[in-house]
Amino acid sequence: MAKRANLANLLDDVTPPPATQAVTPETVKTPPIPSREGMNLVGAHLPAKYGKAMRLLAAETGVSQRELFQEALDMLFVKKGARL
Repeated sequence: MAKRANLANLLDDVTPPPATQAVTPETVKTPPIPSREGMNLVGAHLPAKYGKAMRLLAAETGVSQRELFQEALDMLFVKKGARL
């Protein structure tokens, strides 16, 4: 009975060699998005009810979710005495 070929050795024959230079986030430079100049991402994982209420409020008022979040944070900062 003939010996079975090792599957790993067979894959070595068909797998291309790894790239000489790995692509890392440091090596990839994407141009900045003009509308995000001077902006920071502020986020949180919240219960689904908050997302649904935010979408509904945005649709009902015609105000973007971003503007609603900004208004809510401004009100919170005033209430808590935070300086912007």
